[in-house]
Amino acid sequence: MDGNTAFRHEYVKGPGLFKKISSLKLFFNEDARREAYNESDSLLKCLKQARQDWLAAVENFDQAENDDMIDYYIYKMKACQIRYNYLLKRAKELGLRNDLYEAQ
Repeated sequence: MDGNTAFRHEYVKGPGLFKKISSLKLFFNEDARREAYNESDSLLKCLKQARQDWLAAVENFDQAENDDMIDYYIYKMKACQIRYNYLLKRAKELGLRNDLYEAQ
């Protein structure tokens, strides 16, 4: 045995630096795509719910009998309308124009 046996070992070369960076970049791009998909899916669900809330407020306003409930549903309709318009604007900014019809 010579004195260098402790330093002998099989060195298996792994992926190079460029491959590591490339794989990380692909990984992050996929995560960004997945996150964008989740955000758009969530936004469409919220948009659908906001529309349903707005329509329910309008229906309840039509059936309200006393002045306090009429006032309440007026504010509720306005709040639901503002929320729906905000979500609609946000969906258009994300380029979900074609998916908006499904949310209705």
